[in-house]
This record gives sequence, C-alpha cells and structure tokens, in this order.
Amino acid sequence: MLCLAALFFCNAHAQLTIAGSSSLTIENGTQIHADGLTLIPSADFSLSNVTVSRSAIVVHTTVNTYISRVYQFSSTSDPFSGSIQINYTDAELNGLAEADLTLNIYNGTNWTAYPAIARDAINNYVLTDGLSGITLNELTLASQFAPLPLTWLSFTAKAQNNSQSLLQWATAQEQNTKDFYIQYCSDGISWVTIGSLPAAGNSNFTSRYKYVHPNPVTGANYYRIKQTDVDGRYRYSPVRMLSFTKNLQPFVILGNPVINDVLTLQVNMATSLAFYTADGKLLWQEQVNAGTKTINVSCYAKGTYLLKTITTTQKVVIQ
Repeated sequence: MLCLAALFFCNAHAQLTIAGSSSLTIENGTQIHADGLTLIPSADFSLSNVTVSRSAIVVHTTVNTYISRVYQFSSTSDPFSGSIQINYTDAELNGLAEADLTLNIYNGTNWTAYPAIARDAINNYVLTDGLSGITLNELTLASQFAPLPLTWLSFTAKAQNNSQSLLQWATAQEQNTKDFYIQYCSDGISWVTIGSLPAAGNSNFTSRYKYVHPNPVTGANYYRIKQTDVDGRYRYSPVRMLSFTKNLQPFVILGNPVINDVLTLQVNMATSLAFYTADGKLLWQEQVNAGTKTINVSCYAKGTYLLKTITTTQKVVIQ
C-alpha cells in the first residue's frame, strides 16, 4: 500500500492506474492531481485496482449538459469526503456559461450535482467543497439548469475508395434536439459547415445518422458534429481525422449545395478559376492562391452553375 502526500499525473488517456492488489491511500488534507482533476480528501481516501481516465463523452445517461471533459473510474471508488477541483479549457465548454458550471458526480447509481464554492473563469476551474461519503464513478462539470439533450453512443469517420469520407454517429436518447451540423477543416482550426441533418427531437431509442463528404482533400481531413437544441444551445462531438492519398485536385467545394449565399472552396494549388452559368456564359474569372476561399454568390439566382479550372469542372448548386 502507498501513502502519499501529493501525487501528480499527466497523460491524455489513462491518468492514473492502480493495478492488481496494489492500493493508494491519499492522506487527509493532501492532494492528488490527474490531468486537471484534483482530489483533496478530508479523511484518508484509498484507491485500489482502478484506472482513472479522461474522455469527452459521458458513459452513463441522465446528466445535465456537460463540458467535453469527463473523468471516469473503471470501478466505483470507496467513499470520498473533501474537495474536488476540475480544470478545463475554453474549447471544452460546449457553449455553456462558465457561471453555470457545477460539479456532477455519478456514484455508480445516479448523477448528482454539488454546489460550487468557487468558479474561476480566468484560470478555468470549478472548486467544490464539503463533499461527504460520496462514491466516485464518473465526474464532469455541467450546467446547473438545462437537462442533457442527448446521449452520444458513437461517432466514426471512415474512408471509402480513397475518395469519400463516410461519417456515422448514433445517440441513445434525445430531448429537444434540433439539428446536427457537419463541420470540416483541413488544418484542425478553421472549421466550416458542409452539411446538416435534422435530429430526432425527442427519442428514448437509438437513433443513427450518416453523412458522406464527397470531396475530402489529399492529406488530413478533420470532422466534428455540432448538435443544436430547440433553445439555441449547442455542443460538439469529438473530432475525427481521415487521411487521403488520392491525386490532388485543384480545388474542393466545401458545402454544396450552397445554402447561405457563400461558396467556400479549399484551393489546393494556385490556379485560375472561372464561374459559368449552366449554359456556358462566363460570369467571372480570377487567379487564386492555395488556401480557403469564400465567394459571395448572393447576387446569383438559384440554380446550377459551373466552376472551372483548365483541368477540372464541378457543378455548383445555389439554393
């Protein structure tokens, strides 16, 4: 058995593992840190034969809308008393107001919210004190107001014929969900919406969705799902990445048909672009450099157009 006054772990997946017959006792008043999770017991607290890991998605249902940082114990802990602090990043907020963040704990049977004594929006943490005899199985920060609109089961991205990306996701239950927006980027930073699907709205059954991205670029392609509720709240799925080795095309249309008056292109090489009506009338021509390019098409009537380079022609549908 180990008795420690302070213990620090930093790892993106398994933060802490106590294997086999080993056990770890954290003495009264000392601290254990595991990649943003801090436990400060007010009575000796023991862990044995357990792994503490971090995820972006909860395992157990019926928790309020939560951030993309969830700590999971592979088995339910012994009773814990004391303080718990969870640090987070702004990118993990899922649209939640920091002033609403509250510690939520799944104790092996149900979720319970515990009032915070400190919410620090500058240093990004929530501190909760006065916990007594609580078993730990899953922990996160969640809104103290809105119920969880859905439970994610999975989100996968698969390459098809080295030319398309098949995105599939499933939910176990949905409450007041509205839409799923499929978002894409090639650099992991500059996200654009390339499609959308209506959500189930209210369902206690497994709902399955899929979307095909027909024009991924050569190299890395990143995908995420933005889920919105009827009340305007939203949150993101985990990010998935696919890499393609197909021949590089001069440009790729991001979002076709165009539904928001903005045509977005991923230009893969410097080239001359020309935009035509369906019957071949030239509307404009421009020399462009590699990168993401947006074109305002609000002045054009709804219908089908042609976007051309010397070697490539693609249809553009404006809706």
